[in-house]
Amino acid sequence: MNPLLYDTPGPATRRRQRRLGAASLLLLSGALTAAILRLADNGQFDEQMWQPFTDPDILNGIGQGLLATLKAAAAGIALALVLAILLAAARLSSHRLVRIPATAVIEFFRAIPLLLLILFLFLGFADVIGQFGALVIALALFNGSVLAEVIRAGILAVPRGQGEAASALGLRKHQITALILLPQAVRSMLPSIINQCVVALKDTALGFVIAYEDLVRTGQLIYTGYHNILPTAFVIGALYIAMNTALSTLATRMHDRSLPTTNGA
Repeated sequence: MNPLLYDTPGPATRRRQRRLGAASLLLLSGALTAAILRLADNGQFDEQMWQPFTDPDILNGIGQGLLATLKAAAAGIALALVLAILLAAARLSSHRLVRIPATAVIEFFRAIPLLLLILFLFLGFADVIGQFGALVIALALFNGSVLAEVIRAGILAVPRGQGEAASALGLRKHQITALILLPQAVRSMLPSIINQCVVALKDTALGFVIAYEDLVRTGQLIYTGYHNILPTAFVIGALYIAMNTALSTLATRMHDRSLPTTNGA
């Protein structure tokens, strides 16, 4: 707690906070217990509810759904990163004819709900781009616009002296941005960039509205057939958690390696 913003709590306040914390924990535990008992009464924890996940065909379907999710996420993230770099560079341009359209594109696609964007692309261009294309392009446009602002903020955060020194050496503005500013911006903004990539991975679940055969769609088909919504949600949720954890771990390692190392005396 910041002492400049809040007074340090005294003994009485700390006791009151502990009591409130304990009461909240008891209420939460009671609500969770009641929910588990209710689900148990409805048979959601019965062995037959989990039986489908021992069926090789079901497991193969989950594997295909997982692969479809990863394909859409990888394509969407790759295109989003390319688009973000282009939009960020365009928005930082000194030419109004480049800067103003880039700003309009960024603000438009940041504001429009991703679900509506997916539906628009699918309903308007399904015969050309299909389900996969509609989902990937929507992910790229939305997340690319968000990442463009992240990268732009990172470039602006680089000390101006570095750009001025590069300009004094004779480098042009696009060379300064590409060779000096952008690598440092990406390095400093890497946690935010990876966080948006995690968001993009989770947003692939919105593909179920156009019947894209991803993990969520596969889970929907399973619990519709076996009426085991809780076990299915647990399995699908665990897979999403595993993917996001792996991506976050990779990001942390990449960020740690990008930091400069210092040798002890």
